[in-house]
This record gives sequence, structure tokens and C-alpha cells, in this order.
Amino acid sequence: MRILAAVLLSPVVLLAACANYPAMPSAALPACEYATVPQGAVFGVRHGGDTATYPPAVNRGHTGCQRVWFGDRLRPGSMEVLATYYFDQGRVRRLVGRVPGGAAYDCHYRDGTLDSAVSQNTAQCPKASEVEPR
Repeated sequence: MRILAAVLLSPVVLLAACANYPAMPSAALPACEYATVPQGAVFGVRHGGDTATYPPAVNRGHTGCQRVWFGDRLRPGSMEVLATYYFDQGRVRRLVGRVPGGAAYDCHYRDGTLDSAVSQNTAQCPKASEVEPR
């Protein structure tokens, strides 16, 4: 299950499968505050399911967040949050989400490794190297 979560959640894998996307939303909310898929999200397909990612890409050195949803791209308002990545200077420091049909997780990363002492449900947490943007 951990490998499935890593493959499903990796922003690099998700972004590699993406198509072109429309203009960015006019609202200036942080990506982690969008409950539903905003305009400007990029859609992809992983393991036979639709995904949406916003913002569509993060730059090296990014500080902020990126959110991923899953569900039916024809009904983006009904897509569910899969994961939220929290970046600090380009490194994922926290990953929060729920495996589809499975358990919730809260993964904390420090110095390039998973910090098991503060993470919850670490069996669902991918290795730090699997969540870092390339």
C-alpha cells in the first residue's frame, strides 16, 4: 500500500501525466485552502482514476502548498482531496491526505527523511525522496 500511495501521490508522477490548463484563478487563496478544484488546476490520470493538481507545478525553492484531488474530472466540484503538500524552500516538509478508500495520514519530513516521531499513520507515508519535486 505504501508504494501505491507513493506512486499515486508523487507530484512528479502526477504532473508528468498532465495536459494543458486554463488561466490561474483570480482569487489569491493558498492552494491548500481550496476545498474544490479551482480553475487553473491540471488534470491527469493515475491508476485509472482522474486527478487534479493545483497549482499545476511548483518552482524550485517554492514555499507554500500544492493540493491534489481525485474523482471524476467531468464533475470537478465533486472531486475529493487526495493530498496536500506543504513546501518550504522547495522541500516537502509535510504531506497530509487520505488514501482513496483507506486511512488518513499526516507525514512530516525533516532533513530529507520521514520524521516518524511526529507523523501519523507512517505506513501510508512515502519516503522523502519520493515526494520531492525534481
